[in-house]
Amino acid sequence: MLGIVSRRKRLLASSILCGVMLPAVSAWAQQAPSEEPAQVEEIVVTGSRIARPDLTSSSPIAQVGAAELKQSGVVNTENLLNTLPQAVPGITSTVNNGSNGTATVNLRGLGSNRTLVLVDGKRQTPTTQSGTVDLNLIPPALIKRIDVVSGGGSAVYGSDAISGVVNFTLKNDFEGLEFSTGYSKTDNGEAPIYSADLTMGANFADRRGNVVLSLGYNKREALTQGERGGMLSTAWGDNAAKTGFVPSGSGSNEPGRVDPFVSGKFVTLPGVTNSAANSALFLTDGNVRLYSSATDTYNFAPVNYVQTPQERFSVTSLANYEIKPGLRAYAKGNFVNSQVVTQLAPTPVGSRTFRFTLDNNPFLTAAAKTSLNSLGSSTAYTIPASSSWTAGTFTDVDSDGDGLYDTVTGVFNRRLTEVGPRISKFNFYGYQMQLGLKGDIDAINGGFDVYYQYGNTHGTNTLLGDTSLARIQQALLLNATGTGCADPSNGCVPINMFGTGNISKAAAEFIKTRITAAQDYEQQYGGFNINGDSQNWFSLPAGPIGFAFGGEYRAEEFDYSPSQDLAAGNVTGFNASPPVKGRFDVYEGYAELLVPILKDLPLVKSLDLELAGRTSDYTGQPHPVKTYKVAGSWKVYDDLMLRASYNKAIRAPAIGDLYAPQSNGFPSATDPCSARGAPNAAVRQACINSGVSSSVVGLINANQQTQTLSGGNPNLRPEEAKTFTVGFTYQPSWLSGFSMTADYFDIKITDAIASFGGSASNVMNVCYGSLVNGNPNSPYCQAIRRLANGSIDYISLTAQNVASIKTSGLDVSVTYRTTLEKLGLPDWGSLAFRSLYTNTWEWTNTPDEISTPIKCADKFGTRCGNPTPRHKLRTTLNWTMNQFGVNMVWNHLDDVLDDNPASVYTVERIGAKNYIDLSGDWNVTDSLAFTAGVRNLTQEAYPILGGNASPSNSGYPATYDVLGRTFFLNARLRY
Repeated sequence: MLGIVSRRKRLLASSILCGVMLPAVSAWAQQAPSEEPAQVEEIVVTGSRIARPDLTSSSPIAQVGAAELKQSGVVNTENLLNTLPQAVPGITSTVNNGSNGTATVNLRGLGSNRTLVLVDGKRQTPTTQSGTVDLNLIPPALIKRIDVVSGGGSAVYGSDAISGVVNFTLKNDFEGLEFSTGYSKTDNGEAPIYSADLTMGANFADRRGNVVLSLGYNKREALTQGERGGMLSTAWGDNAAKTGFVPSGSGSNEPGRVDPFVSGKFVTLPGVTNSAANSALFLTDGNVRLYSSATDTYNFAPVNYVQTPQERFSVTSLANYEIKPGLRAYAKGNFVNSQVVTQLAPTPVGSRTFRFTLDNNPFLTAAAKTSLNSLGSSTAYTIPASSSWTAGTFTDVDSDGDGLYDTVTGVFNRRLTEVGPRISKFNFYGYQMQLGLKGDIDAINGGFDVYYQYGNTHGTNTLLGDTSLARIQQALLLNATGTGCADPSNGCVPINMFGTGNISKAAAEFIKTRITAAQDYEQQYGGFNINGDSQNWFSLPAGPIGFAFGGEYRAEEFDYSPSQDLAAGNVTGFNASPPVKGRFDVYEGYAELLVPILKDLPLVKSLDLELAGRTSDYTGQPHPVKTYKVAGSWKVYDDLMLRASYNKAIRAPAIGDLYAPQSNGFPSATDPCSARGAPNAAVRQACINSGVSSSVVGLINANQQTQTLSGGNPNLRPEEAKTFTVGFTYQPSWLSGFSMTADYFDIKITDAIASFGGSASNVMNVCYGSLVNGNPNSPYCQAIRRLANGSIDYISLTAQNVASIKTSGLDVSVTYRTTLEKLGLPDWGSLAFRSLYTNTWEWTNTPDEISTPIKCADKFGTRCGNPTPRHKLRTTLNWTMNQFGVNMVWNHLDDVLDDNPASVYTVERIGAKNYIDLSGDWNVTDSLAFTAGVRNLTQEAYPILGGNASPSNSGYPATYDVLGRTFFLNARLRY
């Protein structure tokens, strides 16, 4: 029997070894030689590279284990990480509008690009031009634990570790075979998620080597807001009194409407007082009437996804082999394919300027032509280059003398429902391989680690359902008889944009444009680390000095290639995305010291000082960048340790920060000079001062979203941050199994890279606020570019080192493990309790030296984005007895207030949320186990908002649970 088992293991080992070598002869990962006897000097805590005799750390660390991943029933790790109090959600499975197909983690709400993601202590290859990591490319089945280190870590790990470090530790010593599968769905049977993982591992060569092969698959089905129904199926606005909701939505509606372009012109409508604010709504029969923003908006909600569909495949191979005692080679290969789809409402023509045939237009009634004739101008006027599809200088003429201009110019808003929804199909391939050699150095009681890593993430994005602005313009200009296009090239078909459902199938096909984009992010990363202590040479009275030093080289290159229409902005429903290409190299050297100061004295069990420094020489930067860490731990006695850490951290400009050309976006931002902005007397005067005609102030028809132009800046400098933490850990000897930590944190970022003015909303608030008061010479007012009719064309924003960010608060962790018998109860198993709490009392963004600081602690809205609750709590309670276990998780989010004191909305406050998750474990045998549970047991309501909603749903779907009660079942077979 033993011989059969042995032979099986040899076969398993050989097959897995083939699996390791096939995807990458090369794929190599950092390993700890678990086969060797445990040695205290081999313990390395995330946040430092110095081996130390215990697991204490001078930096706060929160940990998520493999058991917690299983008990939560999640297959996307970001969904669990985002429940940690230290995190503010980034892109998740419920983010539709604003998703780029990736999944991110965002510590302290400082941005996912300021959170460094590691796998086994080494950098994960980024995916986007901003340098962020897609968590989809890390295989969940192989995660042993996740360490979250708060505060700066640049001196130890380099750039990006401003808010902290998230380190995924993989199962690099797995032995046996494990198959797991999972399924989840809402209690309405919606939004199912399927997953399956197969992991095989074996030791070989008398346990000198280990190989692991893991295969993973998961599929996430789509759910739209319309399918969910209820209030989510409607886009809501605020009534005039701001006391309730009214159906609202986009001013780019299905019938379509047109506004005057030429200054001083207006639409003439029977029985309606002439005004430049009048907007003509097209009727199905080709006539027009006055547009009403209260009743004629478009409900874009039903088509949007509540859960974005995904399909993911992963293959990961790990190997390590002891070449001889004290010398071990290791390898990792990882390949992941992640496909994510987002869907938005049909493409909007939003405040786009077009010239269109009037006099001989067969799609318009005689009455409509008369009403729209007043849009024309016999005086020359210029359409700016921002409307490139029709830019130029024009004079409208009446060639047949019938009193109607042949062609006029208007600003159109129209929902092109005849074309279909806008769909983005993201397809990412991530490939990373690693090769390394670790060994002992007896002379320093330590060892070395030499490694090389190559990573590449390749992504394609196919955009469906969009249209060409140039082709719409071509199709709007008709020949002399009105029977065809004036320019018939490319098979032009006249377009009837005047009324719901009037665009013919042939015209829809003509204006459609299939857009594609491809991107490549390549990273080469190599280095060496040496750590040890001074014991063989000398020791201080408190012990030897621990040290670590090393050097690293990193080259990163990004190439984004969009199709022509996307690059040029010849699209209606998606933002223009010009090509981006760039690279940088960095040479780095670092050193760490762990100096024992005192030991075994009264009130000083130990007192240690940690010092670290790093020099980073980036191509394109005139001088090397220096970072450092000064930290200390004071163990007063065995139960109590005090700790503090002060860091200077950096974030070097990403490739997109440096090289991205100008491109447009459409953030939620309301023009203060518009009817929607409802300007008071002071704002009205500021609008007039800036150059907006007094006749249209307060009357301009504006959308909730405002176009922006933003891009990179090759002269950017690295951001700098000073981070400080101070706290304690307490493990009372009189209460076995209990521990508590508390840490104050303070992070200040200067020279932060940000768009000029911070956001479109802030630029407008400053321009029309009391400080600038509409001064046309102010860069804030000059950044707001308006059309002749007074409406905003775009706001110019460019990346600069102008912002500063500050956040501070308190983290508390309490853990207690015991048995019921110790509590004086029957011997019915054991209990484990853990609670993580964060109090963020300050989160302030100062866009630049002139802007008023934006305080975002306890806030949500158009200026702050995702809510930042002051109090966040995650508490878990686990009971186990024999082969059974019950797990409860309570997540608490404090209430938050709207961030714009100048505006009033129906919902000024989102109340506190409490999410209860419950699951049960049943270990049927040593080989078979089940976990079943329910998330959001009490069906905590999702917040519905009006004018201050995020654009993707009626609230903030990354922060608040939009799916409701969800059931899951996981099964695991192992031998």
